[in-house]
Amino acid sequence: MTKERLRKYQYIKREQEQIRQQLEDIEAALYYPKIPHLSDMPSAPVGGNYQEDLALHHIELQDRYRAKLEELAAEQLAIEKAIETLESTQRMLFRYRYLEGLKWEEVCIRLNYSWRQTHNLHGAGLKHLQSMEDE
Repeated sequence: MTKERLRKYQYIKREQEQIRQQLEDIEAALYYPKIPHLSDMPSAPVGGNYQEDLALHHIELQDRYRAKLEELAAEQLAIEKAIETLESTQRMLFRYRYLEGLKWEEVCIRLNYSWRQTHNLHGAGLKHLQSMEDE
C-alpha cells in the first residue's frame, strides 16, 4: 500500500458524497417529475416515448452511479484492511492521517508524540504496508 493510495481515501469519501447527491437528484426527477405547463398556445407535438426514454436514461444513470459507489467502497475497504495489519499506535496514526484527513500537527497532538516520533512511526508503518503488498 502506497502513500498515494492511502491519500485517495479522503477523495473517495468526497466522491461518494457527490454520487449520493446525484442519485438523490435522479430519484427526485424520476418520482417527482415536473408537471408540464399547459397553455392555449400551439406547440410542437412531443413524442409519446419522451417520458419513457427519460426514465430509462435516469435508471441507467442510477445503475452506473451505484456501480461506482460499490467500486469506491471496495477501495475504501482495501485501505482499511491494510491499516488493520499495523500495530495499534500505527493504526491510530494512519486512521487520523488518512481516514480522518487530519494535518500532521493534529496527528502529533492526538498521539501525544513529537513530530519526529510521529514521522518515524509513519515510516515504519509505510514499510510494513509496502512489504504486505509485495507478498
